[in-house]
Amino acid sequence: MLVLSEKQLLRGTVGLGLTLGTVLLCSHVASAATFGVSWDDGSANSLQDHLDALTVSGPNIDTVGGQTGFERFTNTATGGSVSTFMFEIAGFASTNKFGVYNQSGQKAELFGGINDVSDQALISFNNGDLGVTRIPWAPGNSTGLSQSIYNGFGNVFGFYLERGDGTTFYTEKSRNGGYEQAVVYQGNNATTLQIPGKSPGLFTDNEFIIAFEDLWLGSNTDRDYQDMVIMVESVKPVPEPATILGLGLIGGALTLTRRRKNS
Repeated sequence: MLVLSEKQLLRGTVGLGLTLGTVLLCSHVASAATFGVSWDDGSANSLQDHLDALTVSGPNIDTVGGQTGFERFTNTATGGSVSTFMFEIAGFASTNKFGVYNQSGQKAELFGGINDVSDQALISFNNGDLGVTRIPWAPGNSTGLSQSIYNGFGNVFGFYLERGDGTTFYTEKSRNGGYEQAVVYQGNNATTLQIPGKSPGLFTDNEFIIAFEDLWLGSNTDRDYQDMVIMVESVKPVPEPATILGLGLIGGALTLTRRRKNS
């Protein structure tokens, strides 16, 4: 019977970790969204340009290299979250809807076509139910507060963009035919942003920018990802199954190493 030494087991564990890390990194890089020239007045209307215009200080957000690949999220300890409307550059702007969806596909709308920059939506998770309060801060938006309760919604969710014709895109590629219809950026605790109507504030690591492309990538599209851009705070990403599997394998190898050492 082959008996491995503690050093061999440790070396194998480290090697496994490095291999899995490389595979996961390469998988993320390979799936990163690529940008085209916007049909909305060209390159001057790119997602990069709009985010740069909101940057007060610190490093600019890198719309290419800063993509996280995050697709699903859950709540943090407070059980609540704030979503803020940043900007929307799209021909479908008047009818686009943005919200969260659960794993069964149930949708909870946060913003509709009437929304504008600086509007907010408050999300509350409570014993498996979801509450949404919409606040129309934008000038001229006189619809007033609106609230909705979604019973049994759960607390694991993704974000969606729904066009007026019913076409819906999701942060999960698997729901878009494998296409990356949204890009997600995480705060870096170094960049200060100012959303119109708000005071400047630090883009912290519990905040995320969700930017959607509203034309299906499987057809003719400009791939500009500035058709609906929202900032969300007090949420955390849910690891993808491949990541969980990789961590489980590493953990199992480390446990085996410890048992070997103790024996």
